[in-house]
Amino acid sequence: MPVEVLNSGETARVGNGNANASKHPPVEINDNPHLEVGYKQKAESFSEPSVPDGGWGWMVVFGSFVIYVIAGGIMFSFGIFVEDLVDHFESSKSAVGGVGSLMIGSGFLVGTSTYIVYTS
Repeated sequence: MPVEVLNSGETARVGNGNANASKHPPVEINDNPHLEVGYKQKAESFSEPSVPDGGWGWMVVFGSFVIYVIAGGIMFSFGIFVEDLVDHFESSKSAVGGVGSLMIGSGFLVGTSTYIVYTS
C-alpha cells in the first residue's frame, strides 16, 4: 500500500485511492523535527566519544586480569605442591590440604561479605 508523505504541516494520503483508502485517516506530520521525514542531523554535530577516565580503564582491566591469573594459578595448582610442602614442613597431607582449602575458602568469604557491605 503506497504512502505519500508531504512537507511538514501538510496531509499525506495512505492507500492507492480505492475504497480501502477510506478506512485509514489522513496522516499529518507534526512540526516536531524528530518526526519529520527527511530530517537529518549535520555530520559535523557528531563527534568522537570522549574517554571519561583518559584511557586508564583498560589498564584496570589488564591489572585485574594479571591478578586473577596469578591468584587463580596459585589456588588451582596448589595440589602439585602438596607433596613438597608435606616433606618440607614434616606434616600430614590433611594439614597442608587445609591451608589450600582456607586459601580458596577465604576468597568466597571475602566475596560474600563484600556483597553484604556493598548492598547495605
